[in-house]
Amino acid sequence: LFVGGAEVAKAPAALPTLGGALQLGEGSRGLADELQIATVARSDVWLALAAAIQGGEGKLLSSLRESAGEAAAEGEEHGYIGVLVKNLTVDAWVVIIILGVMFVVAAWVMVDKSLLVGRADKDNRQFLQRFRAANEDLLKLDTGAIHPNSPLYRLYQAGVRELAKRRVGQADAPPLSGASLDAVKAAVDADFVRESHKLNAKMVLLTIAISGGPFLGLLGTVVGVMITFAAIAAAGDVNVNAIAPGIAAALLATVAGLGVAIPALFGYNYLAARIKNLSSDMQIFVDEFITRVAELYGAR
Repeated sequence: LFVGGAEVAKAPAALPTLGGALQLGEGSRGLADELQIATVARSDVWLALAAAIQGGEGKLLSSLRESAGEAAAEGEEHGYIGVLVKNLTVDAWVVIIILGVMFVVAAWVMVDKSLLVGRADKDNRQFLQRFRAANEDLLKLDTGAIHPNSPLYRLYQAGVRELAKRRVGQADAPPLSGASLDAVKAAVDADFVRESHKLNAKMVLLTIAISGGPFLGLLGTVVGVMITFAAIAAAGDVNVNAIAPGIAAALLATVAGLGVAIPALFGYNYLAARIKNLSSDMQIFVDEFITRVAELYGAR
């Protein structure tokens, strides 16, 4: 006799010889769910497996009834990303939102600076062609075409203003002395520093995104993992299915931090190289401008 797949009793008994029609349930008392008749004796393992499969407490098979709304909600899941987003904690959401704002700011700075550097480089080339082709009209280049986006043009205007204070270019103007040339160069150098500051403005926002993004993401991950383990400790259920979604969602904050820092790093290096080239061009132009002025209007 087996109950629940386990043997509970044993007794010697001879199988009756069946003759005629087989009648089931005759003289029985109680309820019978299922009756199986086999031509060979079943093994203990077969009976244990049969008991494990059947019944509401079966170990091998289980069923779950869900409502139509739950089934629809489950159908709306979008793979693993949906699982991660679903298991994000409040602190992880806060970190990811901050990183999203940082990404928008960094992208705006990169686009704005790229356009500014592109326009400055284009106008610089156009102005340099006019400047190097000028001879006697060196101080009259601002009367023709203007180059509003050219830092070199603005340095040229600063030098022309200083020369105008000394009446350079006029018929009765004395030649420039060495001290006057040094004063003009100092004034142009001051404008050179201002132009460099203008080119490098807002680049600090990219450095903040580069250095702060990964640390913010790591903070969100650490806090998320702490909350996950605290919830497991409170529930007392050490289960991979309970741990994995929370940790995976916490790691999403680190991914977001790297997603902010990596593009900002590439953009910063590109823009820093372009700005360095523009600064070098401005420094060379200052020396070239002062040299041309000294040749044309300096004392001999």
